[in-house]
Amino acid sequence: MEKLRKLKKFYNRYERYLIPGALVFGFVTDVLTFRFINFTMAMLLLAGHLIFIKANISVINLYEAKKVAGKFFSYWRVLAPLFLQYSFGNLFSAFLIFYSHSGSFSASWPFIIMIIFLMIGNEIFRKYNVRPAIQISVYFFALFSYLNLLLPNLLNNLSILIFLGSGLASLVVVFFFIKILSRHSFRVDEKRRVLFLSIGNIFLAMNVFYFLNLIPPIPLSIQEIGVYHEISRVNNDYQVVTEDCGSWIRCFLYHEKRHISSSRQIVYLYSAVFAPERMELKVSHQWQRFDDEKKRWETAANIPFTVVGGRDIGYRWYTYYNVSPGYWRVNVKTERGQTIGRKNFYIFQEKGVPRKTERI
Repeated sequence: MEKLRKLKKFYNRYERYLIPGALVFGFVTDVLTFRFINFTMAMLLLAGHLIFIKANISVINLYEAKKVAGKFFSYWRVLAPLFLQYSFGNLFSAFLIFYSHSGSFSASWPFIIMIIFLMIGNEIFRKYNVRPAIQISVYFFALFSYLNLLLPNLLNNLSILIFLGSGLASLVVVFFFIKILSRHSFRVDEKRRVLFLSIGNIFLAMNVFYFLNLIPPIPLSIQEIGVYHEISRVNNDYQVVTEDCGSWIRCFLYHEKRHISSSRQIVYLYSAVFAPERMELKVSHQWQRFDDEKKRWETAANIPFTVVGGRDIGYRWYTYYNVSPGYWRVNVKTERGQTIGRKNFYIFQEKGVPRKTERI
């Protein structure tokens, strides 16, 4: 037991460094790992973290209830908060990578901010992470978010039923987890009402986010998007005509501006949308202009097309519209209205012809 006492002493002494260190290590692991593995392997790794989290929650509560004992569980109990921090950090950083890559931040920022808060809060409120209500509630959110990543890829579908199925499956798994734990742990049993209330609120919030189109449309993502003066098909590629803004500094500062020589002129919006193999769905380019008098975005055109998945570079398509001077944006949206990507630009009228360049 001397080694166990030394471990506890070491852990208590350096906890303020170990816990955030585990979080950072988990985040770095995700960033490096997901660059070299495919989606299937990533889902398997995240599933492993979910199972590991469930095991650590069980050990913490069963050990406190004296239902498990021995040297092995004594060591595990000391390190369980560190393990929880590491796995939660992995999960939330992975969700941040996947969900932020899938949707436009300007359209989905509340949900993405929620993930960032949980990832950071997981370290700030680490002292509370040993409480069953916190552990299991955060686990439910992680499980729901994971299934919302996994099922659309497995079923090649983005329907409402897939999302609702993800939520209901998460509720069932967590309900039986709580039921089993509460039989052996008084701490869990006395918090059941709080747990069900907390999980119910998370479930409700996720559904509100979804039906307000604030959850990005996983697994879709924008590979490329741009606004151009001309677009033409050259063999299997697209040739575009864009403005030559001169130095790289001017390009960085002004690349969102487009000149037109008359009061109205056609410009083109090109996008490449990634979708998994065997997935086929309708999306649209929603052209919007900002109304300075009404102080809101007004939809000028909504042009639908069908995306066929399976290409790493994405399904490429373009639309065009006869624009006038002012602030414009084009939203790439699913049939349900979820925003996959967005391009903002400013159109202004100017005599003469701006310098233009062609590229593939």
